[in-house]
Amino acid sequence: MKRTIICVLALALVLALAGCGNAASGSSNSQQADAAATASTYTNLYTNLDQAAVLDAMRAYSGLCNVATVNADGTPNIAIFVPGVADDSHIMFGFADNSTKANLLRDKVAEISYDITNPAAETKEGRHQGAVLKVELEEDEEVLAELKANNENITDAYTILKIVEVMPIG
Repeated sequence: MKRTIICVLALALVLALAGCGNAASGSSNSQQADAAATASTYTNLYTNLDQAAVLDAMRAYSGLCNVATVNADGTPNIAIFVPGVADDSHIMFGFADNSTKANLLRDKVAEISYDITNPAAETKEGRHQGAVLKVELEEDEEVLAELKANNENITDAYTILKIVEVMPIG
């Protein structure tokens, strides 16, 4: 179990550092983060859950969610949170006033790794399933109003993020 947690946290740190390099270069697309997922894209041996499957797992609270952002000073920030599902293209977090929330409000982007572990599985492919999600802060007032109208659990206390891209975990 400790080994699984260490692996997940190491992956999350890689994603956070990739985002840090992205912020320093001023690029809106993280080539380094994509490189972290290249092994899965190339070999197709590891996890490659699609958006619907990841959202189903989030609804079932069956995995671990790491949110990677970049602090104002350029250092990486990574945190473990429990996401909620707002709809088929949005997730939500009930962040307190913390660095992760401040980074999201400032930069409008984050990367999330969602990992579903099965330590008893025979193979690496069976031990981890999940995805890396590129997300953006949802700021469209009409979209936010519609999400709130369709989901009584969404309040102003939630930070709503739109899923922009789903990538495999390498």
